Amino acid sequence: MLRRELTFCCRQGLTITQAKQLCRLAGLFKAHIQFVNVTRRQSVGAANQLALLTLATQPGDLCQLLIEGLDAELAHMAFTCWCGELGQPLGRPATAAQAEQRLGLALPDYCFSLAQLGHANAPLDKALALRVLVDLLPGELVRDRPALEQAIGAREQLAATIIRPGLAMPHVICPAIRQPSLSLLSSAEPIEWGSPMGPVETIILLAIPGGLAPEQLRPLTRLARALMDETVSMALLHASSSPARQAIVIEGLLS
Repeated sequence: MLRRELTFCCRQGLTITQAKQLCRLAGLFKAHIQFVNVTRRQSVGAANQLALLTLATQPGDLCQLLIEGLDAELAHMAFTCWCGELGQPLGRPATAAQAEQRLGLALPDYCFSLAQLGHANAPLDKALALRVLVDLLPGELVRDRPALEQAIGAREQLAATIIRPGLAMPHVICPAIRQPSLSLLSSAEPIEWGSPMGPVETIILLAIPGGLAPEQLRPLTRLARALMDETVSMALLHASSSPARQAIVIEGLLS
């Protein structure tokens, strides 16, 4: 079964006319098309016009079209134009600027640039994946890499940090990091994580310095809560580009 996705940031709300267009396009293909509003954490079939309107999609909402079926590639090309009319598709590095600017304005102590996201095509084990995640952190924020790696490993020995099938969130509070930092690694091959929930495909590392005030920790709490939501976690797992994954994580930090 082929699967394609289009993640985009809406410039305008979804109107009745646009919902009709989406329904009409969905009816032209055998593939199943799901409209996901990541911001509002809701998902409906694109062939149901009334359900689309109940999402109340507004300007600024982060959305995704998930396309699954034998003609998914053809449908993806057709829906790319439709998404371009409604908003800005997030597939190229240049599109990351908007999400990074939004994060910088709301949370100046946090940084999550495209350089902090990686993708592995070759098989990895858990230990190597964790080292890659540390590599992806901004080097200037890491005070003591061996201490940081040791703290991450010790935390993982307590319990595997899978939060949903396919998605792990290793996290550590450690003086070896200067400010709250994130990195994300996606893998083409599932990584065994030592959990009854099975292997993972996406891992987000949270490295947190000690002594932070509760309000400084709140964005990370929001992110963890967002990724426990099935709609958000599945949108992240299905995202096929670094800008799309970045935007979904930033949405979780802020909402």
